[in-house]
Amino acid sequence: MPGSWVVFVFLGDSITAGYQQGPGNLPPRYYPYTNMLESTIRMKLKEREAEKDVAIENMGMDGDSTSGMINRFAMSVTPEKPEYVVIMGGLNDLFTRVPDDDVYRNLVQLTQMSREIGAEPIMLSTTPVAGAVDFNERIEALNDRLAGYCEENGVRFIDLFSELLGDGVLAKEFSNDGVHLSDGGYKKMISVLAPLLLELVEG
Repeated sequence: MPGSWVVFVFLGDSITAGYQQGPGNLPPRYYPYTNMLESTIRMKLKEREAEKDVAIENMGMDGDSTSGMINRFAMSVTPEKPEYVVIMGGLNDLFTRVPDDDVYRNLVQLTQMSREIGAEPIMLSTTPVAGAVDFNERIEALNDRLAGYCEENGVRFIDLFSELLGDGVLAKEFSNDGVHLSDGGYKKMISVLAPLLLELVEG
């Protein structure tokens, strides 16, 4: 039996939630990447006979903004008593012309809120979109600012933007609609995140 649990809360928008647009008139589905990530880490822990276990709670919400994430933090994150809060957001803000400075400040505030409840924040970069090089340059500039903040303040920063990029935009193999991730996109996320999260769980 595991000796202790390590809890991660993933906080974000529809990409965090696993949203995938359904074909034709079919309703959307949600790719269970956080469940798969949890299973992958748990299997590795069992192989190594580690006296630890992991729980990953997905608190992604379709259409959410960074200010919305702040507003629901106390309800969505705090009750889970996580060791780590994995933060990703910003696309909906940028799509709706929220000033870049506001998006940056909100994401920084979420790292601070995480630490206030005794959790360590992990910042995931905002992901790219298809067919809009100029827009992706704006996303990249935001990510660069976030990476700088994280480096200066001891926050782990994971660059998913570069992992999902192809020719300056979201690579076709990683998305079906140009914004949200396909099965391949989420499998890429798992491959990037699993080693880091496993290392954190093992301590």
